[in-house]
Amino acid sequence: MRITLFAHGLRGDVWPMAALGWHLAARDHDVTLAVPDEFRALGEGAGLRTARLPFDLASWLATPEGQRLLQRGGMAVMRGVASQYSRRADALDEAHEAAASGAEALVGALLTVDRAQALGDRLRVPVATVFQMPVVPSREYASLLLTKGGRRPGLLCRASNDLAYRVWWYGNAKATNAFRRKLGLPRSPRPTYYRMQENAAPGLHTFSPSLFPRPSDWPDNLLVTGAWEMPAALRDSVGERLPAELQSWLDAGDPPVFLGFGSMPVLDPQPLLDDIASVTRALGRRAIVSENCVGKGAATALPDHLYAVGAVDHDRLFPQCAAVVHHGGLGSTTASLRAGQPTMVCSVFGDQPWWGEQLRRLGVGAHVPFRKLDRRTLGAGLRSLLEPATEARARSLGETMTAEGDGLPAAARFLEDWLVTAEPTPLR
Repeated sequence: MRITLFAHGLRGDVWPMAALGWHLAARDHDVTLAVPDEFRALGEGAGLRTARLPFDLASWLATPEGQRLLQRGGMAVMRGVASQYSRRADALDEAHEAAASGAEALVGALLTVDRAQALGDRLRVPVATVFQMPVVPSREYASLLLTKGGRRPGLLCRASNDLAYRVWWYGNAKATNAFRRKLGLPRSPRPTYYRMQENAAPGLHTFSPSLFPRPSDWPDNLLVTGAWEMPAALRDSVGERLPAELQSWLDAGDPPVFLGFGSMPVLDPQPLLDDIASVTRALGRRAIVSENCVGKGAATALPDHLYAVGAVDHDRLFPQCAAVVHHGGLGSTTASLRAGQPTMVCSVFGDQPWWGEQLRRLGVGAHVPFRKLDRRTLGAGLRSLLEPATEARARSLGETMTAEGDGLPAAARFLEDWLVTAEPTPLR
């Protein structure tokens, strides 16, 4: 079957779709991965045909405008990102339509599913969705986009999730219905998710049920597969290995603390680096810091107890650490918890604050907004991570998540089985 996967956003948004494409291609499907140029190597490393989608979000976030928004965090970032997508609506429309040409099934994610569903209506093919956060309405949890989660009365939880969908749709309806007009389709008066439920289309959730249990009131087409893993061969193909020099440094001393913030550009790295050096020295800990925490030229002048790294295999690195500090994306969160490491989330926007609060509720980590990260909050967070009780809970959760195995093969099988008899979402 010819399947097109649409992925946009940051690396954490894209690699799960590349990995899903890898598994589908191994099951003899003809897969196209539509991604921005910066991720084409990831798709090609997975052996997939790639199609170009415009707009490199990570590069835009590194601009002065993007950096200012990241410093503010929260909804300011979300509104800024939405504005950038709106400016490029015509180019995104054309690219999505070209990538879907000849497809017999489409798979979208949070940032691409509106256009994917419109194309499914136009081509009369089924559409599935990959979710990297729990956003489907339920009585058992509050919306992560409007609250910090946690348990509330059931009706309020359900209402907060319904409201979040409508807020999301309010920001996307104009562009989505303009695209539908271009395709000769009637306008859609309500959020895409509700359309997809009419046909029980799969919603594949990429997180561990131990990190967030599947709500009992979700319909059967919504699957919590267990945490997805990037195939080792795919990771090697894009050069995410442990350098020999890093491994030698690891072997030469006690397990270090890892501090890195993924695709989040750091506005002013030197003060952050100074805080990291001071806090870890006071704790008597070595530390590995990602390159975005190190100013230009500073890597060669780091204190002996610090080591700077670029893109690196978290699955191989984190088990050799004592604790992990990161931005709270699901991929990094899963990797640190599966390694049994207590984790501090320094959230910027989107689902990151919600995952940070979830780790705090589980007793396996700490959470502070990135804009409030300083010597005091970093020190307090690291000390809480290194408490024996926190370490024990994180180790126990890691063992449970590891025992669950890789959820990605099950997701690929579920999707494939559904596609055998799937019908397009009915137009009404």
